[in-house]
Amino acid sequence: KQWYQRRVAITAGDSFPPSSIFAEFRLLIYCVKMSYSGYYRGRGGGPRGPPRGGGPRQPGGYGPPPLPPDMIYKSFDPLESKHLFQRVAPEKDDTELSQAIIAKNLELTPPPEELAKLQEQVTKLTSIVDTLVVSPAPEVDIEEMRVVGSFKKGTILAGHKTADIVLIIKHLPTLEDITNIQNLMKEKMNAQQPEKERKKATTKSHESGFSYTFNGSTLNVFVTTLPNNTKETIDPEKHLKLENLKNSLAAIRHARWFEENAYQSSIRILVRILKDFKKRIPFFMNVNPWTIDLLAHHSAVSNTNGNTLSVPQVFRRCLQLLAAGILLPGSASISDPCEPGFVKAHSFMSYEHQDELACGAQTLLRALSHGGYKEILAMKGARKITFENAVMFDGIIVTPSKLAYEKPTEPAEAMETNGS
Repeated sequence: KQWYQRRVAITAGDSFPPSSIFAEFRLLIYCVKMSYSGYYRGRGGGPRGPPRGGGPRQPGGYGPPPLPPDMIYKSFDPLESKHLFQRVAPEKDDTELSQAIIAKNLELTPPPEELAKLQEQVTKLTSIVDTLVVSPAPEVDIEEMRVVGSFKKGTILAGHKTADIVLIIKHLPTLEDITNIQNLMKEKMNAQQPEKERKKATTKSHESGFSYTFNGSTLNVFVTTLPNNTKETIDPEKHLKLENLKNSLAAIRHARWFEENAYQSSIRILVRILKDFKKRIPFFMNVNPWTIDLLAHHSAVSNTNGNTLSVPQVFRRCLQLLAAGILLPGSASISDPCEPGFVKAHSFMSYEHQDELACGAQTLLRALSHGGYKEILAMKGARKITFENAVMFDGIIVTPSKLAYEKPTEPAEAMETNGS
């Protein structure tokens, strides 16, 4: 049935996201091959009956074989399918939901004083690096510095007093380089702090660089190198891990892409809401920040009619897409715009985590449909939403969805026999 529906969709000339054009072209070739193989005949294009003399019966009846196992599908999107479903009731008034989302966004947004203190430390480090680029120190060979992460994107949460910074040096960074840069930055940063408070400054190294903390504000510095240098041979005992170097370079691409494309305020609002979900809802904890950014952008911008969606519509559509399986195995998903080829945004997630996310989103969507937005957003005075037991919203009992994925069991070891 799914194969036939997608065949009709392609014949009708439906548009598909650029990320899945290659897969749709393969599917079109598959349809044509099946047509020429005799599975379809006549103008109606209906499936033929059983072959003369009997033949193998396909699962579910005679007709075309199932799709190849590696074929992907486009998950259901209610916004793109409005013309197929006639409304039987007027649309709900989203005024209260809109006010609740805006109030929650204000609660999650850092106060101006907190951002000003963090920006002050970023400005000091920027001036130091600019000086070192023009007049390099003997032990440090810096190419440039980039501010990345939620601070750069404008999606930082209240209480998260940390700015992520990528420091690019001209050669493969070694563990000794990290120590030298850390000591040099601490010395020069402390020289710009008030003399009486310099003792409050602390530094701490990590696998990708180091962090500098002063007066509650933290600069998390990731050290990497120029992209071409990552092709060189890396000594694990001497250099930083290749994966960490690439992740730092990817953070630069992510920040640039978000700054250029996430121009709607509703995107940043939804990112903060989803990051809050990540902190307090179990099945959201396995979604990384970049996937949240892409999901928020897709929910707000990707629609064929080109209409600008309101904040409640973007929020509801996000839950609808997750509930429909946009981040499930086999889904066309959301293509990572910062990686070559077709890389799914949720490719890092295990099957268990993908199932938990879709299952939990279905429960949240049902609760939202029956007025449970205060519980979903964790507004003050609202009860805590549960995903284990049924809960009543506006006189309607909402039962949590059950997980569908079953992890395959390992084959039992062959029992030894004595030949009897």
